[in-house]
Amino acid sequence: MTRKTEIALRVVTAVGGGYALAAGTAAALSLALPAVQDRAEAVLTATMAALLPCVLTVVMVFAAASALRALAWTAGLTAALWAAVSLLKSMTGTGV
Repeated sequence: MTRKTEIALRVVTAVGGGYALAAGTAAALSLALPAVQDRAEAVLTATMAALLPCVLTVVMVFAAASALRALAWTAGLTAALWAAVSLLKSMTGTGV
């Protein structure tokens, strides 16, 4: 893989994966936090907390040994997080 292709894949992984992880984090926390907070406060807290995985994904993608490894890690974490969202939706009976 050429250097330009490697960098392009990292950028696409960082942007797309960061967004997917942030959205999944916001969705999961929005479903989980109403047990301890009001619904509106839970959504606000979840939205603010979702910025952290987005930033950490960018750092992780550019720190990984290879672009394909970064893509694999990001895809795996995203799939696991969205599976948790699906589980939480079925447990709470609500939709996102």
